[in-house]
This record gives sequence, C-alpha cells and structure tokens, in this order.
Amino acid sequence: MIDFINEVLNVKIESQKYDPSSKFPLYLKHAYSYKEIIIIGCRCLCVTPSDFSLASYKKQNRIISELSGLPVVLLMNSITPYQRKALIRDNIPFIIKDTQIFLPFLAVYLTEKYTKSVVTEKFSPVTQFIFLYIFYNQTKLTVTELAEKTGYTPMSVSRAYSSLVSCGLFYYQTEGRKKYLIPNYKTDEILDQAEKYMINPVLKKYCYMKQNEYAGLLKSGLFALSEKSMLAINDNDICYAADNHYSLIKDNIVSPEDTDPGNTICIEKWCYDPKLLSTSDCVDDISLILSLKDSEDERVQISLDELRSKYKW
Repeated sequence: MIDFINEVLNVKIESQKYDPSSKFPLYLKHAYSYKEIIIIGCRCLCVTPSDFSLASYKKQNRIISELSGLPVVLLMNSITPYQRKALIRDNIPFIIKDTQIFLPFLAVYLTEKYTKSVVTEKFSPVTQFIFLYIFYNQTKLTVTELAEKTGYTPMSVSRAYSSLVSCGLFYYQTEGRKKYLIPNYKTDEILDQAEKYMINPVLKKYCYMKQNEYAGLLKSGLFALSEKSMLAINDNDICYAADNHYSLIKDNIVSPEDTDPGNTICIEKWCYDPKLLSTSDCVDDISLILSLKDSEDERVQISLDELRSKYKW
C-alpha cells in the first residue's frame, strides 16, 4: 500500500507502527490494525479494519480521530461503488490499493482505475465447488491455502471468493496479512440463501456396458440416492460420476435403446471433481440433490427431501 501511495503521489512516505493509547476502548484496539504515516509533511493515522461495516466505520472514524488527534485514513484492498460514494460524500479519507486515493485534508483525490463490483446470477462451477468445500469443512482458508488444497489456481479461487461476497453469502475478514471468507448466515440458513445461485453439476451423461471397469468413480444419480435413503432402484439405474477431465473411452459408448435393459451403466461428467467433496463412495449430498432436483418422480423427490432434512434445508 505504501508503494502505491509513493508511486501515485511521487513523494517519499514515512511510516511507523502506531500503538493505540490507553484512551482507545478495547473494541477499537481489536477492530483495526494501525499505522502512522507522514504524507507531504502531514501526519495521519491509517487504519485497516478486520471486518468492514460502512455504518460502524463512519462513527468510529470520528472517535479514532478525536482520541489520536490525527486525521484518520481508511486503507482497503477493495470497495463497492456505494461505499465509495458514501465515503466521498461524507468527506471521509480513504486509500484503495491500486485504485484510488481520497485525502480531503490534503486536497488530494486521485483515481488510477476502478473495478466494477461482480454481479452474480448463477455460480460458476469453481464458485459452486468452493462454496460447498467451505460449507462442508467449516474452516477459514485464504485464497492461497484453498488453492493448494483443491488444485485450482489462486486466480480462480480469488474470483470465486469475490463472487461469494458479491451475492452477500460471505464477507471478508482480515487477520494480519491474511484475508478469509466468513459466512453471513448460520450453517442451517446459508443453503436457503445460496440455492438460487447453485447449478446442476452434471454436464452430460454417457451409457456404457456393465462389463467395463470403472474403478475409482463415485456412485451418483439414483444409485447414490438409494445408498443415502430408502429409495429402491432398478438394475439400469447404476450410475457413477467423473470430473470433466476424466478420459472417456468413446469407442465403448452405447445407446440404451440398442442394449438389453439392465446391461448398461451411466457415467455422468461433472463440471467439478466430485471426489474433492466426498467422504464416502458416493458423491456429496448437496451436489446429488442439485443433480436430481428436477426429477418428476415423486419417490425421488421424497428421498431428496429426506436428504435435505439432514441440513435443515
């Protein structure tokens, strides 16, 4: 952030740590990280929130300024158009990394670039996978940590994080140099909020003869649902899930109409790797529900409702 200020203003910035005085209430000491800087001969106090709320910050900015006796500048990595307008309207100083500098006490307002907020209508496959990974694991992970665990690139994970924040399901929390996603809803509420964004993970279905070997694939479709509920299935309902990179033997693909009933199996190609979400020999519950939710079979819907109740969904 200091490098960005130096580059844009073309001045030498002096900075040092700031220790909140005993005058600061405990909640303010923990709500922000503090750094004192000198810009063009003017001392000011830069604050980086661990959890940003515009309404709260407006009040706390004034309190911090009064207690420190310094102009207070908000440091953020990103900001929404609404937040930007509100801060400028209320004459509240801020610096957005690689984007904007607004320092009214120095009569400085510079814009390098401005990134429009992400609008999410439906999850991308990566976003849905990451949503489910976080939901199932219930743990805080940085972009880098989650990328290492899943094999996705940090850029893909970062875009998914932005999408999950833009649709209001999560917010960012900063702890030191680490930034995490924190859910805006309780575990038994977030699926209701996310359902309108979620997609069917199945891209396409293929039919194969049963005698072929498909070791290592997870049970899916009605085959998996029968394992997780009381649903009875037929011999031709056996189905497995493979990720989009699974190498299909195209010469062996057959048409169900050209074979005897019960002699074939189905392989579903998924838009994300089902193995990374599963803890059994079946695909994960929520992805399974999404893959079958449009079924017109009443028995299937009853079994899906049974599975949904596991998550109070």
